[in-house]
Amino acid sequence: MQLVVAWDGASFDLIDPLIAKGELPNLARLVHNGQKVRLESTWPAVTFPAWTSFMTAASPGRHGLTDFCIRQGYELRFTNATHRRLPTLWSRLNSAGLKTGVYGLPATYPPEPLDGLQVPGFDTPLGAGSAQRLTHPGDLAGRLRARYGRLSIEGIQQSQLGEGWHRDALARMLDDIDLRTRIVTDLLREQRFDFFLVHFAESDTVSHQFWQFCDPASPRHTPAPELASAIASVYRRLDQALGRLVDAAGPGAAIMVVSDHGSGGASDRAIVWNRWLSDRGYLAFRRAGGRGARAIKRAALSLVPAALQPSLLRRWPELGARLEARARLGAIDWSRTRAFSEELPYYPAIWLNLRGREPQGIVEPAAADSVLCELESQLAELRDPLGGNSPVVRRTYRRDELFSGPWAGLAPDLILELEEPDGYSYAAVSSRGGSERSWIRRLTGAEMTGERGTSMAGAHRREGVCVLAGDGVSGSGPERASIADAGAVLLAQRGLAPDAGADGRSWLHNEGFRSSSERDMNAAGEGENAAVSTVAADPLPTLYDEEAEAEVEERLRALGYLD
Repeated sequence: MQLVVAWDGASFDLIDPLIAKGELPNLARLVHNGQKVRLESTWPAVTFPAWTSFMTAASPGRHGLTDFCIRQGYELRFTNATHRRLPTLWSRLNSAGLKTGVYGLPATYPPEPLDGLQVPGFDTPLGAGSAQRLTHPGDLAGRLRARYGRLSIEGIQQSQLGEGWHRDALARMLDDIDLRTRIVTDLLREQRFDFFLVHFAESDTVSHQFWQFCDPASPRHTPAPELASAIASVYRRLDQALGRLVDAAGPGAAIMVVSDHGSGGASDRAIVWNRWLSDRGYLAFRRAGGRGARAIKRAALSLVPAALQPSLLRRWPELGARLEARARLGAIDWSRTRAFSEELPYYPAIWLNLRGREPQGIVEPAAADSVLCELESQLAELRDPLGGNSPVVRRTYRRDELFSGPWAGLAPDLILELEEPDGYSYAAVSSRGGSERSWIRRLTGAEMTGERGTSMAGAHRREGVCVLAGDGVSGSGPERASIADAGAVLLAQRGLAPDAGADGRSWLHNEGFRSSSERDMNAAGEGENAAVSTVAADPLPTLYDEEAEAEVEERLRALGYLD
């Protein structure tokens, strides 16, 4: 049997010290007897593209999910599993006659009709639509709720963080780990599976919301002795769960512990990318637009009780997506804008306002390379006045340097890899319709609470983890691989290769292995995308009805992915 235990956002920077202290004995045993590989995540290093790369053994430009939502013109649509363009590894295993189970993994809604079972993750619209769509088989959700009370996939409410929230949230995370482990170990003991994956989001959540208590060097450090070991407590509980899951899988099982990305601390310095572009003449703001939309959205979030906000969005389902698009882009004067950013906190990137691709594009395709060269030169010279004039941008990438495949055009034209001042990630702030007067500033205390609409103390890192042990695993493995390569390993253990459209490669029994980031993803003759894609993305199909899409937006917002 193959057992995959997914620890969202897990990092060796956190794991290694705990192993050295003897606090993660079950994981330490796997590391000692197996392979420890540092996994390079996707661009951006966030849940939907990263876990989809794992499940398809492919990079985002090939599987089609490049973010939580995509821009179509100047509007936004939320993505889901129907936008995935390559088969999952468990569907491939099914085709080979193997029974599979997948529990709690994000980016898997709607569930696939597997020979086995599937319970999707936090992006499942639990309050909207038919209950029969929540799981496969359709009656599984009802049976699990009757037996255990809930599915344990909902995640922690992060909308309003009042007095005692952190104490209660930590207790809930530990309880959720125990309950999900109980559900899955019961399933493993009561049914026969050839493959089973269970996902734990708590390692990601605790890093986002508790870093300021656990890291005395953080610029956001907040002394709270009762919370100072919160991250370690969650990892210890995950390790206990790992031991129970390995026991339930039985002797001879092949075990993989894997994360979609790593975690680290966030700085108290924030960059306002559209303000920077405006200061340099690439972008112009209108007198009104995004400021009004953002004000309406913030007023609704502050005045409407958290418990009523999902029903509000479900009653007017088009409101949320439209306000989100207006808040990000509504204040931009497209007739005078050559380049713009969506100002996503997890994805510093720049788009050209390209004629023929954007509805009101003004940059001629023939001039695109020249504009990008200008931007690259100015970004290379950008210095942080709050940090001794140190560099801000470590490196810039054109789209074709990071993305290949038929869906590469969904990625931005220019992706920025930023420096980490004193080891902490820059935050991002919306330009607020041009009302932000400086392109960089320090955040106020009210902006760093971790509550929805504010910045969290923990941020993602591109380096995740993979520990592989058990049946058929020998040798030390490579030092590094990509998350797509980790998916290919699971197929290789069953004698299967990735789909013809995938680019992940297994490192098992491959002495010449190179990680996907080391391989030339645009080898001569491939020619699938140019430096600037001049073709607008095709309209996406969607399974979400308006009610379900509104709830998914609310869940993403509550988890801090949307402002």
